[in-house]
Amino acid sequence: MLRTVEAEIKPDGTITLLEAVEVKNTTRALVTVLEHGNGARKGNARQILELIRSPEFKNRRSYAAEKIEAQIDEARNSWE
Repeated sequence: MLRTVEAEIKPDGTITLLEAVEVKNTTRALVTVLEHGNGARKGNARQILELIRSPEFKNRRSYAAEKIEAQIDEARNSWE
């Protein structure tokens, strides 16, 4: 099973996981190094879920796909 967790890598190579991970046995991991990161910290997923569940998000203005496509086409064609 693959699972992604956020971590910080210090210049000396020390890796610190930013959330708890439980494993039953010694487990291998693959590490992907993000060049500059995005500054996100622990809790970012929680904040996104709170946003999605918020009344402001639920009551946001929405548009039909055709209208969005028309706006994209208009912007694309305005460069010519």
